[in-house]
Amino acid sequence: MSQHNRKIIGSNDRCIFGTPSELAINGLFYLQEIGMISCAPGFHKKFDSIDSFLFLIVISGVGIFNYNNNVYNLKPGCIVWIDCNLGYSYISSNEKPLLISWIHCNSVAMGKLCSFFQNKHDDILINIKKFQPFIDIFSNIERIMLEKKTNYEYDVSLKIHALINMVTAFSQETDGISNAVSSIAEKGALIREYIEQNFNHKITLDDLSREFCVSKYYMLRSFKNQYGMTIIRYLQSCRIQHAKKLLKFSDMQIEAIGRACGIDDVSYFNKLFRSYEGVTAGQFRKKWKN
Repeated sequence: MSQHNRKIIGSNDRCIFGTPSELAINGLFYLQEIGMISCAPGFHKKFDSIDSFLFLIVISGVGIFNYNNNVYNLKPGCIVWIDCNLGYSYISSNEKPLLISWIHCNSVAMGKLCSFFQNKHDDILINIKKFQPFIDIFSNIERIMLEKKTNYEYDVSLKIHALINMVTAFSQETDGISNAVSSIAEKGALIREYIEQNFNHKITLDDLSREFCVSKYYMLRSFKNQYGMTIIRYLQSCRIQHAKKLLKFSDMQIEAIGRACGIDDVSYFNKLFRSYEGVTAGQFRKKWKN
């Protein structure tokens, strides 16, 4: 893809990439990527260390954001500013998928500015009621990148600087209370929702422990106390409930249904199904169809 091509992904989705000049890298705030994405229900994206700084705005929908051993709730009006060298991930809600805009940018001074913001605000995320001014800056940067007029990198630098000033100014108007999810009960609810959205994929306890920044032992004990069953039992229950729907209302083969529920081994799928329903998947379908 050429250095400033615009990639259209969907009706709302777009992405513009930038390859900064040596002058921009050494002396300006420069753009690496800017875009918007409508996340699919349950969409989960993880990024390892990236030499970049991210500004992310939640336009609509809800989800969770994982950064530097903390979990944050995402909702409309949230603005995130992070150092991507530490890695991050986010998950979109199944009921209210995220619509987000983002900017990846950098400068020789960006690291210190971002650290100053996080230390002063004691957070990476702020909540605002009117985010149109931020959307306007994003739109202006997109326009500048597409037009690529003389000195466009300087114009982009000015807009990124204005964005930093706005984020800092708005953060001073908040109550100073961290937006990180700290309650184990709230994390339990997020884990439960994550399982409901992703039971058709491989899920391990270690994955959940890392994703929600909680020790595996504490997570297992707290989840069982909160919901009356283990995480594994809840995961299996979600898979079996989905399998029953497919057995009733589709003509899919048993093996394919197992895979659609996150279980590749058909013999294990049948064994698990029978432990829950008292009959094999084939017997269940035959009984339902007759």
